[in-house]
Amino acid sequence: MDSNKKYWKGLEELNKTPEFVEKNKHEFAEPLPIEEVLSGAGLASKTPRRDFLKALGFGVGAVTLAACQKVPVHKSIPYLIKPEEITPGVANYYTSTHDGHAILVKTREGRPIKVEGNPNDALSGGGLSAQSQASVLDLYDNNRVKDPQLNGSDAGWDQIDAFVKAQLATAQGIRIITSTVHSPSTQAVIADFITKYPTTKHINYDAYSYSGIIQANQQSFGKAVVPHYNFDKADVIVSFGADFLGSWISGEEFTKQYVSNRNIKSLEAKKMSRHLQFEAGMSMTGTNADARIPIKLSEEGPALVALYNAISGTTLAGTKKLTSANADKAITLAAKELVAAKGKALVVCGSNSVAKQALVNAINSLLGSYGTTIDLDNPTNQYKGNDAEFVAFIEEAKRGQVGAVIFLDANPVYDYFNSKDIKAALDQIKLKISFSDRGDETAAACNVVAPNHHYLESWGDDSAISGFYTVIQPTINPVYNTRQAEQSLLAWSENPVQDYYTYVRNNWSNNLLALGGLSGEAGWESLLQAGFIKTAPKAASAATFAGDVNAIATTLAANSAALTAPEDKIEVQLYQN
Repeated sequence: MDSNKKYWKGLEELNKTPEFVEKNKHEFAEPLPIEEVLSGAGLASKTPRRDFLKALGFGVGAVTLAACQKVPVHKSIPYLIKPEEITPGVANYYTSTHDGHAILVKTREGRPIKVEGNPNDALSGGGLSAQSQASVLDLYDNNRVKDPQLNGSDAGWDQIDAFVKAQLATAQGIRIITSTVHSPSTQAVIADFITKYPTTKHINYDAYSYSGIIQANQQSFGKAVVPHYNFDKADVIVSFGADFLGSWISGEEFTKQYVSNRNIKSLEAKKMSRHLQFEAGMSMTGTNADARIPIKLSEEGPALVALYNAISGTTLAGTKKLTSANADKAITLAAKELVAAKGKALVVCGSNSVAKQALVNAINSLLGSYGTTIDLDNPTNQYKGNDAEFVAFIEEAKRGQVGAVIFLDANPVYDYFNSKDIKAALDQIKLKISFSDRGDETAAACNVVAPNHHYLESWGDDSAISGFYTVIQPTINPVYNTRQAEQSLLAWSENPVQDYYTYVRNNWSNNLLALGGLSGEAGWESLLQAGFIKTAPKAASAATFAGDVNAIATTLAANSAALTAPEDKIEVQLYQN
């Protein structure tokens, strides 16, 4: 149906101003830049017709000649003897492990193209992070180091091995710096290396450190571990800046636990968990909370003290009132809900402060969380980084007490908070080796780069949580002239077993297969097919907090005062992605 309504683009069109009428005579609102275009081609608007035709003819001829090039012929050659397990166009799947998670790798004609979570993964039950999903792209990355390097130039592996072994033979104070190693076979290789070179010390260094939790548990319970948190067993969850649905410790695992107690079935059964989030910056976890209470980062410690006071009915030393009345009220309400859910309550904190984590331990101990929502007897192995040991390494190196350092899956020159300090330390070390598969900042500071295989080219194993062992198997031959880091360590330590695949097989045959009720060749084949073995967990026991809460509260008060910004300044929080 036609409409009689009229619309105008502006008052100029409605009033038909002289300027609008004049512009409306032209097709374009602005004049075409003919002079500019022609001058770019060496012509002008007054160029003779003959010159214009010359330019036009040359342009057409050039395009025609370019189009006459022969297109490369790509021949498709069929298999002469087709491998039994390969059908062109039909994908094959292999089990493997990435970042502690059991995964399934999809391949076509011998090339991995997709990574998915293994539905039987003990961590996430098939969930997988975006980083793991994208990890297959790293395999084909053209920026990978394609050959080993010695003093900045490409070298052969024989040359690298001869140089490194000669240097290690006289080196005193050897350090192996790695991100947390939770591979049983890699740990065994490092142990054998230390046997060969007794001055070697292995240091776990994590860019995202959870050393505060580890030290707090050592002080509180005598167990230097990151505990296993059970969000699915918690009726009330209170988090202080811990983005456990995002990047805190094991986001995929915690997400699966969290949603199991917060879905339509939980709602119908009236058993949905309650979640309160105290945080300075918006997080994935905060957006999913029942209540999100903003607090300053400098007041996180005092808020924990206030929560302890409200639960215990005491007043700790250094107690101070929060600047936000809403936060104060929320702390009181949170304490009531936690006490009502005693035995099924959970308090977590995302800080790496030992004092904050120790007070969180004290709160959870009051709530009876240990043995139910927190398990110290079956801890996670995902993070074992020791900040104090890494600082000690830097100081030793600056004093000239480190003769060689080996970096595996660690780039401290880039991600350590004081990069100048680590650079100064490396300048004092004679032999510096990086296993990085790309030219990162730490590799650039090393005189030997022995590029590691991509995990899809490697053999290995993993144990991200206690009692769960997974296997890593290659799905493609090495794309570049790289070598697995463990293979290099075996070569440099002159291990009787020089082949890492054989080393892994022996380790599983002697130590691990029996844990899953497997043995022999059939057991190994079964492992490769399933991708993991799982043992019965230990019985989780209660734990009693052993610490001085008043001393902890005093420390937190002092830290809060030091962090508090003046009224005309702001507080900055760095978010882990």
